[in-house]
Amino acid sequence: MKFIKWYFFITALLITSLYSNPITTLYDTNLSLSASEKGWLAKHPVIRVGMDPDYAPFEWMNEKGEYVGMAVDYLALIEKKLGIHFEIVKNITWAQAIEMTKQGKIDMLSSIVETPERLKDFIFSEPYRDIQTVIVDNAEGDFIGTLKRLHGKRVVVEKGYFTQELIEQNYSDIILVLAKNTLEALTMVRDGKVDAYVGDISSTNYTIMRYGLKNLRFSGQTDFINQHRFGVAKSNRELATILSKAMLMISPEEMDTIFNRWMSVRIESGIALKTVIGYSVILVLFLFFLGFWTLRLQREIKLRKASEIAYKEQSEELQSIIIEKNHAEAKLKEREAYYRHLTEDVSDVIWKTDQNLIITYISPSDERLRGYKMEEVVGHHVFEMFTQEGIEIIMGAIRKREEAEKEGIKTDFATYEIQHRCKDGRLIWGEILSKAEFNEQREVIGYHGITREVTERKMMQAKVEQLAFYDALTTLPNRLLLSERLMLSVVSSKRNNKYNALLFLDLDNFKSLNDTHGHSIGDTLLIEVSHRLKGCVREVDTVSRFGGDEFVIILQDLHVENGLSKELAKKVAEKIRISLSKPYHLSISTADTTSLIIEHYCTASIGIVLFKSDSDSKDELLKKADKAMYKAKEVGKNTIAFYESDTSQ
Repeated sequence: MKFIKWYFFITALLITSLYSNPITTLYDTNLSLSASEKGWLAKHPVIRVGMDPDYAPFEWMNEKGEYVGMAVDYLALIEKKLGIHFEIVKNITWAQAIEMTKQGKIDMLSSIVETPERLKDFIFSEPYRDIQTVIVDNAEGDFIGTLKRLHGKRVVVEKGYFTQELIEQNYSDIILVLAKNTLEALTMVRDGKVDAYVGDISSTNYTIMRYGLKNLRFSGQTDFINQHRFGVAKSNRELATILSKAMLMISPEEMDTIFNRWMSVRIESGIALKTVIGYSVILVLFLFFLGFWTLRLQREIKLRKASEIAYKEQSEELQSIIIEKNHAEAKLKEREAYYRHLTEDVSDVIWKTDQNLIITYISPSDERLRGYKMEEVVGHHVFEMFTQEGIEIIMGAIRKREEAEKEGIKTDFATYEIQHRCKDGRLIWGEILSKAEFNEQREVIGYHGITREVTERKMMQAKVEQLAFYDALTTLPNRLLLSERLMLSVVSSKRNNKYNALLFLDLDNFKSLNDTHGHSIGDTLLIEVSHRLKGCVREVDTVSRFGGDEFVIILQDLHVENGLSKELAKKVAEKIRISLSKPYHLSISTADTTSLIIEHYCTASIGIVLFKSDSDSKDELLKKADKAMYKAKEVGKNTIAFYESDTSQ
């Protein structure tokens, strides 16, 4: 197995203290704040901020008792734009900061990662920086690669950090060990007390460099992205909106300046053995050619001495050869200059590999795109450029080409979009146009292609898809996406010969809540209902918001028998009914800006229709489920009813 040694590098600059007097300038006039938001700022010129005292380089307390780091710089920028003062609450732990924010004793948190559990208590801003989460071990044994290879292993994380929640939810087979901070966690890895550590790559790198921890290596990466955001208590919705608007006024250049001031990760490795051998062979051939040419010149001199005529003729012949050689060299240099002009001045990256996917050439534009110089890339395996998902896409494309070649189908260019790793830790999207090179025996001898950055296009596609297919309030699939998935479910039921079920759900006393407390508290209830619904079904099932207080659920692949399918559907529906009937504790803001928690009870009426073929259209299935739901309403609400024709199947 080939191992790549990771060397750690990070540079930090001192930041001047942020605890000066409150800024007296007015908020940025480019901010389109509403009247209520301006009023909120006027009433709150000082905003209390909770921070992690030991989370360098994002935020930490230095030896002078001052909070410094990337998050502190962001707060300074926002202070200037809003004309307010952030007061950092000191002498508390990260866990205490989170709890005090929930209780309203602190207004916001400066650097927190959004998780499903935290969404219950906080409103999050857009992320101001994405950082990769990595796996670190003590460099003994094989390269780990992914979290799946840590089954049954002891893994340490910081207590209360987002990694604890995500691993507990997604990798329950991992034995978690909790540390009070990153230094303690990495020390446990170094001393062999645990098998690995999972955490933020930048804070990990900073801790290793600062405390001189040896014998540690980056041994893999995870699918968790550490997205740093501002977190605001749900009672401070105006503050959340104000922060989001202020963040939009921070330019990319200002963000990059802050990021580059505090964080940098550098990866180095040696020159590949194959490259060294290749250069050695070229050198030997050159020396051989030089020796041969010298012998030939000596022979010409001897012949010249033997005969004046022969000397002149051979001298002329030699002169002709030299002229032709110079002419050929000039042509070659001209072609090389033309090739460099084509490859080095374009924004796209031109590359070439051998049959083992070792990079043999890459244009200088890769340095502008990803930050790596040519000599840092040539000789390395192409997979070092991509994420694990990207590697799997490439391997799949190679397998498809090999299968096509076996069937006698000649392949041309292949196109795919995958994420690329940058030197500064960022991930960007690249569209790759690749083609295999063959010898006369139709054997692959290498690959060449072009890579173009499409990050903005991918982000725009994701935003368009989110707006087109998902409900803006609950983020559940909307009617359009529901219609598409219902059509696929009908086809799937026919192919698998299994019954599927369509549940139509309506909240029984939702209107009274809106009439009493307003639409904002009604929206909060709908969000909580969406969380409870998703917790009652499987990943293969679909939960969608149909409109207002109506939800539609598709249950996939129940059973081949109608009776057993009906029992399974009823069991899930009953689980939903019980979950939704539990009390809701909703937070509302009063006239004096304080928070008031109200307890609300909300039941649901559920209609169910089973289907197993395409005899009914998706619209007819929705009508049947809707009819069954109204039947449940008529018999007293908070109950479940099947479509009548299903009972005769």
